[in-house]
Amino acid sequence: MKIWICLIAFILLWAFDPFYLYGQVLKGKITDDAGKPIPYASIYAKELRQGTSSNSDGYYLLRVPKGEFTFIFRSLGYETVEQRVKLEADEVTLNITMPVKPFLIAPVTVGGKGEDIAYDVVRKAIAMAPYYRNLVSEYEAEVYLKGTFKVDKLSWLVKRSIKDSPNPPKEGSLYMQETYNNVKFTAPDKFDQKVKMIRSNFPGEINSTDNILGFVSANLYQPKIGEIILPLAPYAFNHYQFKYEGYAFQDNRALVKVKVIPKRKSRQLVEGYMYIAEDYWNLHEIDFTVQSLAGPFRIKQTFGEVELNAWLPISQYFDIDANFLGNVARIQYVTSIKYSNVKINTKVKPPVKIDIKEAEAAKPAEPEPVKRNASQRQKKADYRMEQLLNKDNLTNREMYELQKLMEKQVRKSDTLSNKLEVPNPLTITIDSSAAKADTVAWQLVRPVALDAEEFKVNREIDRKLQLNPDSAVADSAVKVNLPKILYNGHRWYDAKKKQTIRFSGFGAPNEFRFNTVDGFVVGAWGSFGKQYQANGIYIRQSAYYAFARKTPMGETDFRFSYANMNRGLASVRLGWISYDFNSDAGISPITNTSASLWFGRNYLKLYENRYVSLSNRIDPFNGFEVYTSVSLARRVELQNNTDFIFYRQNVKWYTPNTPANEGVTSQNLSTHSAFEGSIRLRYTPYYHYRIRDGRKQMLYSRWPTFTV
Repeated sequence: MKIWICLIAFILLWAFDPFYLYGQVLKGKITDDAGKPIPYASIYAKELRQGTSSNSDGYYLLRVPKGEFTFIFRSLGYETVEQRVKLEADEVTLNITMPVKPFLIAPVTVGGKGEDIAYDVVRKAIAMAPYYRNLVSEYEAEVYLKGTFKVDKLSWLVKRSIKDSPNPPKEGSLYMQETYNNVKFTAPDKFDQKVKMIRSNFPGEINSTDNILGFVSANLYQPKIGEIILPLAPYAFNHYQFKYEGYAFQDNRALVKVKVIPKRKSRQLVEGYMYIAEDYWNLHEIDFTVQSLAGPFRIKQTFGEVELNAWLPISQYFDIDANFLGNVARIQYVTSIKYSNVKINTKVKPPVKIDIKEAEAAKPAEPEPVKRNASQRQKKADYRMEQLLNKDNLTNREMYELQKLMEKQVRKSDTLSNKLEVPNPLTITIDSSAAKADTVAWQLVRPVALDAEEFKVNREIDRKLQLNPDSAVADSAVKVNLPKILYNGHRWYDAKKKQTIRFSGFGAPNEFRFNTVDGFVVGAWGSFGKQYQANGIYIRQSAYYAFARKTPMGETDFRFSYANMNRGLASVRLGWISYDFNSDAGISPITNTSASLWFGRNYLKLYENRYVSLSNRIDPFNGFEVYTSVSLARRVELQNNTDFIFYRQNVKWYTPNTPANEGVTSQNLSTHSAFEGSIRLRYTPYYHYRIRDGRKQMLYSRWPTFTV
């Protein structure tokens, strides 16, 4: 019966799944002229706008429909090979030999100011960055991403900490994760990702898909990615030196090879090479290395022309050689991207020089006449841009001027600049059947050939998936270690129910503490959070016992979020607990514990707070916040109850439970009751926000905040 079900499912899948329309496979091996394999070379099907990479052994495969297509094979340092192939058979083998690319050195390698001519190339690329950063307004893409993770050595500390963890990483074992995604990009930086297929044996919680698109979406024309300063940032000359290393012709363009050299050792800077097209001043390939805390992080990226003069990443390779505190591992990612529905931002006008080159005009010396309805100011700006682009040697001042002219033109086309809502840059949805795809389905979409070791891992994942077909990823069963949970705590997260349960554990640093008022304090806290469609709840309960006072203590915190677009948040808090007089900036309990038990320095001064409080926060309109609160408290004076100390000679340093402040008197510290209420009004004009999970989150404003 199962055989018939599988056969029917296969026929239906073949009939209706578009993957099966791509029945032809182009495969082969890419080698240099000495016969050695070229790993992670890029392969680009020009008419299909589809790219992929060879594997670590130089093998590649590409699934395409029937027809005749142009395939471009590229790798940094090698000659580009272009082949026109007619695909009629189900499988075509095409082995490619790529000779080493000789980069020619221009007769003059020194600019007008006695500097390397790479600086003039980089200046023009920096000035053109706003144009290329905003050239594409929208596209859709099928993105395949394969990550591998291999641990060569684990320190004894890590081995001890993960001993009882479910599915801990093992030395010498290879772990692999594959995802097949549909991605839609909308300018300026919005990505909608749908995970169609996923399989993984990654250990622990590394199975998360949240950061998959981060590898693909990084735009190298922006000044920074996170804290990393990129070589095409406006201020790049403050951080980098550049060296011209020759030029070569590719794709009917002269590519200039520029070496990027950081001026200082920093984890914010990259080093390596970038290949820039002369006259167009856009990136064709990059090979950068970042010295991260864990080790060198290498990024290789190849661009393809998906539309006329619009170059987007078609394949990427990431490699991290991690060597941190005795832990040695290697993490590699390779991507393959197929674009569709690419839309050019027609409001961003290309410089006339590029327009002329694309049209193969015969007289490119004079700028193209601007439209009749263009203003005189715009005519002057267009003409000035052409003047600067035609200059052989730009100064830094001229570079900034050209960049500002480009940015001004881009801002005019920006329809989001006047909107307060900032789109969420990344939304991820996972198909309900994403983890159930079998080997046959993966073979039909996988655009990167597996090497021998990865093939073994793939078979292991298949075996585990057959035993547990409903699992999100092929993973080992979760083991519950109750003693470890009681000591270290734990976090339980259910993505489907959108709920999180946390337990601190009795051995957490701040849960076991000592002071001269409470003595030894033992306890823990637990929390429960759940997000509903339009609101959410959060409950946190703590419980402690003070041995010197022989008193139980605890707090309850209940929060309820409502009116998501108005950021409504109501809370109820109550407790019976000892509080630090200087709770905002006082000494931490764990530091005070060590200082007291060894040196007799008990800096923590406490009072007992028995309280209940209610509060509410809501925004009647954007940027205007109303906060109200009311509380009733009984504050009880406390005295020292113990002089316990490990080193008795220091017991003389213990001081009374009185804050060290000349303005404090015994009257200030006496037991009393308090009833307090407050109203706070806060207004921030033009407050930009983002909507995440249906709830408004405030981001930034260039205006000051007014508070009453």
